[in-house]
Amino acid sequence: MRIHNLPDFVYFNHAQHVEVGQIECQTCHGPVEEMEIMYQYSPLTMGWCINCHRETNVKVESNEYYAKIHEELSKKYGVEKLTVAQMGGLECGKCHY
Repeated sequence: MRIHNLPDFVYFNHAQHVEVGQIECQTCHGPVEEMEIMYQYSPLTMGWCINCHRETNVKVESNEYYAKIHEELSKKYGVEKLTVAQMGGLECGKCHY
């Protein structure tokens, strides 16, 4: 049974978040290992995702691609750590067709 239903015009890539972003499943789906009956833990609305992208710093350890981009953009923004939003995580086409 499907728990999370996103609109047809929304694309979500688990690999980008789990493998590249190293985000734990529980961050979005809650303590699934403790749920007797699965339920939707987070609203997964556009605003919820955007807030996460604005607050979450990109992990660059052991990732040469992100490390290079991070170095260039951190100078541009004058910060030590970049958020997902600053790395392009608010571009409409990343989630919408």
